Amino acid sequence: MHRVSRVDAGVAAGFALAGVAEAVLAGHAGAGHRLLNAVGAALLAALGVRRWRPALAIGAVGFAGVLVAVVPHLAWPPAGAEMTVPMLALMVASYSLGAHSRTRAVLVLGVLLPLAVVLASDLTARMRGWPLLNGVLFVTLFLGLVPMLVGRAVRARQQRLTVLREQRERIEGEQRANARSAVLAERLTMLERLRPTLLRGMRALSDDAEAGADPRTVEDAARELLTRTREEVVALTAPAGEAAHAAAPVADHLPALRSAAQPWVALAAGALAAGLAVESVGALAVPAAGWVAVLASVAIGLPLVAGWRLPVTSAATAWLATAAYSHFGAPLVGSLSETAIAFATAFTVGALSRRRTAVAGLVVCWAGHAATAANPEIIGDEAAILVFWLGGLAVNEVSRLVEQTRANNELLAGQEGAAARRAVVSERVRMARELHDVIGHSLTVVALQAGAARRLSATDPARAAEVMRTIAAAAREGVAALEPADAAPDLEAIIDGTRATGLPVDADVAETDALEPWQREVVLRVVQEALTNVLRHGPGSRATVAVHRDAVQVRVRVTNTPPTRPGSGPVMGRGLAGIRERVAIAGGRVSWGPRDDGGFEVQAVLPLPAPANAEAPA
Repeated sequence: MHRVSRVDAGVAAGFALAGVAEAVLAGHAGAGHRLLNAVGAALLAALGVRRWRPALAIGAVGFAGVLVAVVPHLAWPPAGAEMTVPMLALMVASYSLGAHSRTRAVLVLGVLLPLAVVLASDLTARMRGWPLLNGVLFVTLFLGLVPMLVGRAVRARQQRLTVLREQRERIEGEQRANARSAVLAERLTMLERLRPTLLRGMRALSDDAEAGADPRTVEDAARELLTRTREEVVALTAPAGEAAHAAAPVADHLPALRSAAQPWVALAAGALAAGLAVESVGALAVPAAGWVAVLASVAIGLPLVAGWRLPVTSAATAWLATAAYSHFGAPLVGSLSETAIAFATAFTVGALSRRRTAVAGLVVCWAGHAATAANPEIIGDEAAILVFWLGGLAVNEVSRLVEQTRANNELLAGQEGAAARRAVVSERVRMARELHDVIGHSLTVVALQAGAARRLSATDPARAAEVMRTIAAAAREGVAALEPADAAPDLEAIIDGTRATGLPVDADVAETDALEPWQREVVLRVVQEALTNVLRHGPGSRATVAVHRDAVQVRVRVTNTPPTRPGSGPVMGRGLAGIRERVAIAGGRVSWGPRDDGGFEVQAVLPLPAPANAEAPA
């Protein structure tokens, strides 16, 4: 179901109120005449449906024009009709018919309805004494055909803009596909290089621990492999020669628009000059010889030829010549030629000028028309000029959007390689984070446990052997993490593995099965990184893991009491930063810092359900 937009509702209400105000200011007597004007003004509210029912809108406006013009002439002679607002509404309806009609056949209404208005209401008796032909030409051409053609031009540009936007979507889709291909290729390449080394190292640790090797040897091997892992992480996140993001181009649409308009502007200028010459000789009271009128017409039309390149300058020059001819030659007040010049210059400066210059051009057109045709209906005439200026501005704006979109599409098409390189860099960072989270945790457990086994080997061999079995399990866990697997991350296993190192861990973990797999992965990595940091930097402390969820979020909190001895193990400095990235991608937030009691705390909050614009981390 279509809904009337606020803009269209405002336009409809504005025209209806303006119609009432025009009738009130005219001072018509009699309840019947006032009621008729109210009905006519109410019909103008049909402009509210001008976008999705343009034929209905122009039909209602045309009927209103006939109604308020014909009935007063028949019922209350010699009462006149106030037609300024209905005529402006007819221009808007004609534009809407061209811009929003889906069927070409109904475009004939843009000509027939204005023609019906002028013929049925006999406007020639009330429009400044125009001959019938002039009145018919004025209404059908400037209130019907020209606005409709402007609307059609805007529609064509909008359709072109739609095509360009679809093209942009295809380009972006191709870039995403190519980026995914680059990521997969990079992943395979890096895993082929890294996975065998790490697998061999983790399996060797597991085998040595199960075989009862010297704990010092296992500890040294674990720390060496941890150092190598750190080096690989640094190598993965090193600059990859990524091209900088190209700035969005600022497309200048005016050269192309002016070039396309050049022949049409020249044709319009010639038609205006010829029409003025014919009208001067045949309809206007020209005191001088006919050749003077012809020369004056050329003097007015010639500057308009340059309107495609210098729209405001040509409009100002043409208006100076028009005002001079009107005052010293033939009076052009109310003539078809004068109206044509007003509308043509207003549309030209709106369509072919930059925004600030276009405003100055509108003022020039208003001033030129006021100097040429100072008459009682000047306010209505200036409003008509404004409508044509707005039509030109609409063509200008849509053309700017078309050119900007085209330039953006060209930029996107040229950034194919850069997009793939950015995807590769992101994949390297992701892999580095995975290595740190998974292997770093397992190796930290192995190294710390091996140190404990080394200290216990002389005093408690049985306990040392148990610790070595724990080391073997932790190493196997690292091996499993490196090998492809479909099993979901196990939070309880991480907590139990940390407890096996001798770190007391209190757990209050809510059920996480309802979470998306990648959300469970984020929760796991937050807990895993926080516990790894406690193992490294908080020996002798006690850790607490709390995972709570409600209807809107999951809250993860890992704390530890103050350590009782100095920490050990290498400090990579990347874990918490990686956690921040993971949580941010999930649409959440994370914080960490020391506690007042000397301990440490890590907190993360994830929204439920996942935000629609968040993609699952790879």
